[in-house]
Amino acid sequence: MPGGEARADNILWPAALHTLAKHRIYERYLSKWMPIMIHSWKGNVTYAEGFAGPGVYTGGEPGSPVIALRSLVGDPLIRTKAHDVRFLFVEKEAPRADRLRTELAKAARPVALDALDRYGIDLAVRTGECDPTLLELLAAHNAWGRPMLVVLDTWGASVRLDLVRRIAQNPSSEVIITFEPQHFSRFATSPTEKHADTVFGDRHWREVAGQPPEEKAKWLVEKYREVLVDAGFPFVLTFELVNAGGQSLFLVFGTTHVRGLQKMKEAMWEVDPTRGVQYRDPADPNQQLLDIEPVPVTGPLERELAQYLRGQDDNTATVGDLRRFALYQTVYKESQVKPVLDRMIERGRAVGDGPAGQARLGGSVRLLSDSSQSTRGHE
Repeated sequence: MPGGEARADNILWPAALHTLAKHRIYERYLSKWMPIMIHSWKGNVTYAEGFAGPGVYTGGEPGSPVIALRSLVGDPLIRTKAHDVRFLFVEKEAPRADRLRTELAKAARPVALDALDRYGIDLAVRTGECDPTLLELLAAHNAWGRPMLVVLDTWGASVRLDLVRRIAQNPSSEVIITFEPQHFSRFATSPTEKHADTVFGDRHWREVAGQPPEEKAKWLVEKYREVLVDAGFPFVLTFELVNAGGQSLFLVFGTTHVRGLQKMKEAMWEVDPTRGVQYRDPADPNQQLLDIEPVPVTGPLERELAQYLRGQDDNTATVGDLRRFALYQTVYKESQVKPVLDRMIERGRAVGDGPAGQARLGGSVRLLSDSSQSTRGHE
């Protein structure tokens, strides 16, 4: 839940703009994840958070634990099918944990929190450090061996790789991690910085110190992406939320199933726009800011597809490969690839192997022009 500066009472704080955008993505994704898990696993699934917070912000906006609980109790089509749905929350500060219980109780009305188990919902809030308390809580509630979505929404420094790896080894599991590269850039040359070594699993991340300043964030995000893949999440999505003041927050989503990746992409582009917040794809060579909208600007995708094609034999790849590349390596969806290829062909930048040089879903495309023409605004 973190996402702003704490108030003097150290319990509540204002929600930053990119926090509100992040929560809209969570809410949209949960509206997809929860029904799939309820129907596929008969409700025997877990939603957990390691840094849960107090459940509400000073402006009254709900925190992510409340959003998660509402995704089940607020949906009449699935709440009656819950059999053993776990909502497990860890919060370091006792006053915040107490406030979280209060906010969750409001969300559960008219059912009392201690009566939720009668309806197939196992909810627990435990005070303690995320690591090892979260692992202990998951074990105590028999969550291992069953699907789980774990949100590790920290301030800055992220979590130990051992914790992430343990989740990745669990079947049908996913993580959402907030990641702030500037924290690691700041301490890359510090001999006393030990925690970051545990986040990345070794000291190789410190090579960021030799990167140009404008490349440091991108380099670290890509390095962390590789770390998550090696940990056991074959499908990893990274994207950046940027507010009007230039402050940014990276979200890293790891899943063991390609369908989870597809659904997260859908959620990203279906959320209502948040005024003053934009996306940025870490893989875009031009680092263009993108408005959050259902029909996004695809100039960055064209640049990324062209870059991918340049790396293939004869500058050629199948449309299927390009769709998979977009899904696995960019912020875009598979369905957004074909229109971009059609535009590239129309402008003489590429040619397909279909009639009149068109692109076919079962065919291939070759890059013709390696010009540096702008694709901004597609636009």
